[in-house]
Amino acid sequence: MFIRKTVNKSGNTSIQVMEKVDRKNVLVKHIGTARTSLELIHLSELAQKLIDKKRISKGIISLFDSRFSRPELKELMDKVNFTQVFDSATYRFLNYFYKYIGFLKLNDNCFKDLVIGRIVKPCSKRQTQKYLQEHFGKNYSLAKIYRNLKEAYKSNYQKKIEKIVYKFVRQEMKLSITVLFFDVTTLHYEAFDEDDFRKCGFSKEKKHNQPQIVVALTVTKYGMPLAMRSFKGNTFEGHTMLPCINELVQHFKLNNFIVVADSAMLSQTNTDILEKNGFKYIVGARLGNISKKIFDKVAALEKTDQNTIRIMLSNNRALVVSYSIKRARKDKSDRKKQIEKAKSLLLKSSAVVRRYKFLASRSKGKYQLNTKLIEKAKLLEGLKGYITNALELTNNEIIKKYSELWQVEKAFRISKSDLKIRPVFHTARESIESHLLLVFTALTISRYVEIISNQSIANVVRILNTVKEIIIEDNTTKETISKFTNLNSSAKKLLNLAPNLVGSLK
Repeated sequence: MFIRKTVNKSGNTSIQVMEKVDRKNVLVKHIGTARTSLELIHLSELAQKLIDKKRISKGIISLFDSRFSRPELKELMDKVNFTQVFDSATYRFLNYFYKYIGFLKLNDNCFKDLVIGRIVKPCSKRQTQKYLQEHFGKNYSLAKIYRNLKEAYKSNYQKKIEKIVYKFVRQEMKLSITVLFFDVTTLHYEAFDEDDFRKCGFSKEKKHNQPQIVVALTVTKYGMPLAMRSFKGNTFEGHTMLPCINELVQHFKLNNFIVVADSAMLSQTNTDILEKNGFKYIVGARLGNISKKIFDKVAALEKTDQNTIRIMLSNNRALVVSYSIKRARKDKSDRKKQIEKAKSLLLKSSAVVRRYKFLASRSKGKYQLNTKLIEKAKLLEGLKGYITNALELTNNEIIKKYSELWQVEKAFRISKSDLKIRPVFHTARESIESHLLLVFTALTISRYVEIISNQSIANVVRILNTVKEIIIEDNTTKETISKFTNLNSSAKKLLNLAPNLVGSLK
């Protein structure tokens, strides 16, 4: 019910009590017509008392009804204190999925809260300690957090967590492990001192003069991580795949799967060992490095969209090549930009401090356009190659499986952006491994939440953080009660993914 004030033609104001019924305003009672400001105040008070009386008769009590005057209401509110505001909805949501996946088997609340903190607010351990306290009411000393990380390493949480994830993927998500997607990245340090683990090496972030570590990640078809491994910073990324795959196979007794990786993993040694162990694989091919005989066959492929060719190689392997009009446009654009860059450098040879794709050295300090390489690049525009021993698959099946490699690339992007795997502030090997394990566990929860919500984890956290739990304390008795702010539709939709959670927030 509400008060409607209507000014009529004579300038007087009619005071009415209205009620909305089936989207229509229905008159409850006409209180009267005010001709002066004093009458307007008096009639408005009568209208409000009528509304309060009807509400109270229905059992609806309001702090703002006529039971309290404004000074009395202020005096009442002065007796309570709003002490804290927590992001409890976010915490309970992520805690539900931590439990749902099975991580409660670790029986480690501190590790759980560090994982949730990594998802919601990825930062240093010192800042995490402060965030957990201020936003979730979780109190841990910094010493406790560091002890917990050491204990996680000492107790081999890595094997336990990977076992939990594998079981969840197979039993709850009903996924059969027929394809393993593998990729590698580097994490550099804002320092210049190396040690036995942090070494300078080829950096994907162009930090070649700074120590780094190499991190390998294996994921399923839908981007659910199965394993994360770290290597010395100067490890060639092609040497990381076999140890990781072998470890997964032994740990989970995997068989009849296909390994999918990019061209950086392609080496004679890798393919030989994969085949020796009976593994099938699909890896990206470097078409610029193939023999002239095979290159001529590839270049002769008819340039129609999605056209493919299969060329048998030695050792029962095949090279599959596809053509894409969209890829050809991009390759052509990139080639023109690289040629323009090369031409600009020719005008000032002293600016050439490293090898450029379309520049060839003519003599010391002298360069010229590499016309043969430019022509070769032109012939390869729009072409993409794949080396495989999974000969039972069709060309389109091979291309489709390789195209799903973006899942592991996306997982790395989540780790680097949303979960901020970098910067790494730890220097000891055990601390680095524990940090990566936190990120791996957070990544598992994040990817599953993204799959079932069809939203990025960053957006999920942003929506849930709009729901606040306010802690109210009685100044006299020091008793407390909590109240959640109203759920908006977006937050409620997300919270419904966790059964019974919405009801607990009312």
